[in-house]
Amino acid sequence: MSSKHGVLGMMVWAMALGLPACDSDGDPGGSGAGSTGEDVDASTGDMQMDGDSTGRPTPIPPDTGMDSSGGDDMGDGSTGDEPPVELGCAEYCGLYMDACQDFSEYANEQHCMDHCAQWPLGEAGDVDGDSLGCRTYHVTVAGSTDPELHCPHAGPSGMHVCVDEGAPSCELYCTRYFNNCEGELNLWDSMDACMETCAGWYPGTATDTSGHTIGCRAYYANLAAGDADTHCGNAGPGGGEMCVLGG
Repeated sequence: MSSKHGVLGMMVWAMALGLPACDSDGDPGGSGAGSTGEDVDASTGDMQMDGDSTGRPTPIPPDTGMDSSGGDDMGDGSTGDEPPVELGCAEYCGLYMDACQDFSEYANEQHCMDHCAQWPLGEAGDVDGDSLGCRTYHVTVAGSTDPELHCPHAGPSGMHVCVDEGAPSCELYCTRYFNNCEGELNLWDSMDACMETCAGWYPGTATDTSGHTIGCRAYYANLAAGDADTHCGNAGPGGGEMCVLGG
């Protein structure tokens, strides 16, 4: 009886001092089972697991050969990045003839091919600038969304999108022509007719001396200031001998 009272007294004394009490086996405040792998977050009171429910560390899964994107690593050296479709006039004209039937600026597929041969290649995915890449992009979009909007961008003129900044303009060409090719040498009915027809032409560049471009006609219209008889024909609507497809 006295021994029980002694143990009880020691426990009361320990609690008063803030020390952990011992169980009957002498272990501080526990059952003698050891750590369970659970920690208590002092700020929240939540239990945190160092391992699984048994106290064992969580095992690291083995390497399965799958890449981080979920695809199989076949070991063939493939990166999954396929090259873009090769740009070409045949591909472009085929797409255009299908997507832009109601807005076509070409008489037939060969006419399209002849125009296409004049353009810089550019890059697949070009969305603006004078290139086959830009026109191919817009004719592709036209086939799946809005042909009325995108077919003009995909055509010869580029309609203010597939055209280089600073390219020869219809205003430049028509003004030069009407100033330098007068009387019987002027084959346009009016300035308005010149501007309207010119709007569908390929702008080309300011240095063009051949080809069915605004730049070519503007070049010869400028030369016509010194020799109208020689140069107004090349500057006219039909392009004479020089400003024609394949010229």
